[in-house]
Amino acid sequence: MISKISLCLEVGQQGTGAFAPDCPGCWVFGKTKKKALEKARIAVVEWFEWLKKHGESIPDIKSKLKIEVAEMLRVDYNPVEAGKPEPLFWSEVLPVKKDDIKRTLQLMKYSREDLLNLVSDLTEEQLDWKPKGKPRTIRNCLRHIAYVEPWYITRLNIELPEDYPEDVFKLLNCTRDIVINCLCNFPERKMKGVFKPKKYKSPVCDLWTTRKVLRRLIDHERLHTKYIQRVLEMYHRKERI
Repeated sequence: MISKISLCLEVGQQGTGAFAPDCPGCWVFGKTKKKALEKARIAVVEWFEWLKKHGESIPDIKSKLKIEVAEMLRVDYNPVEAGKPEPLFWSEVLPVKKDDIKRTLQLMKYSREDLLNLVSDLTEEQLDWKPKGKPRTIRNCLRHIAYVEPWYITRLNIELPEDYPEDVFKLLNCTRDIVINCLCNFPERKMKGVFKPKKYKSPVCDLWTTRKVLRRLIDHERLHTKYIQRVLEMYHRKERI
């Protein structure tokens, strides 16, 4: 049996972004469309291995995997850059069900376990070390992860508490608890439809759906966990010199 995975592509002159809607948290970038597709295939296999690492029973699909492009947007910005627009694909307009939210909560649990295993025992020096050419320290990255999670929920015009603690680890726990509580009591009226945020508006692209938000909750933390992993590798190389 062949496992067919569909991809959505953002193709710009300076790079291409690709994600698999059926594999939340599987999001890659490449300098070219070809490179992004190659990386996406690897990332999909790694995504299933990620589920297996967290105890799910997953069959081996590596030799049977078929990747196809389902949607492609040609854009006039660089999809690889941080802070890029957040385009809405047709695959993300579909309404969500309670099972989709339940699955998102499970994947969020996996991604948070990975993040905390990586950073819980770091020293203050490691948290605040900024490698040359990189945009954030690990502490700043953790703050960014924490603040963005509830921000995604507000894209659906849902009001959330904004009284956050200063300590970065308490902050991570606080905003995660807020988001989990919202998802566990998610309003049925928000499970379908396209929303234009009334708060924190983007001047570029401001169309959101719950399906898009659920995907980004997984994509974002996994993407930044990989960034933190790279920063730590650079830090340890520095220590060995």
